[in-house]
Amino acid sequence: MRPLGVTLSAYFQFVRATLMATLALGILFVGSMASRLASVAEEGNGLQRFLSGFGHFLAMAFLIYALILIVLGIGLLMGQNWARSLAVVFSGLGILILLPRLFHHHPLSILLALFNLAVLIYLLLPQTRAYFDRKGSMEIKPA
Repeated sequence: MRPLGVTLSAYFQFVRATLMATLALGILFVGSMASRLASVAEEGNGLQRFLSGFGHFLAMAFLIYALILIVLGIGLLMGQNWARSLAVVFSGLGILILLPRLFHHHPLSILLALFNLAVLIYLLLPQTRAYFDRKGSMEIKPA
């Protein structure tokens, strides 16, 4: 039986993936609007090409990150130890990235940082680590 905390941690990864995908789509939309605005100012200028290319690059990077988060959530639901390790790394990085925004008291940043901290602490608990170790050892059975 999978612990509730592992399930909630996996769902948090799905929420993060949804936020990243939404951000990527927003970047694509705003990037295309900005490049069109730049092209109106001057036909075929370098700024228009740069804005369009940079927007597509950022959007693709965020979409790839969202895909990684989805795979991570599925790995957590399946009890994979690599997913636990990767979730610890991503949650730690998430806290570090959100740290400067915490000083400006953005409610969403504070909420995401607290969720990242909760996931980080929970996945580092000995009981949780033991669950993932047991789950991994059950799958590898010598013939």
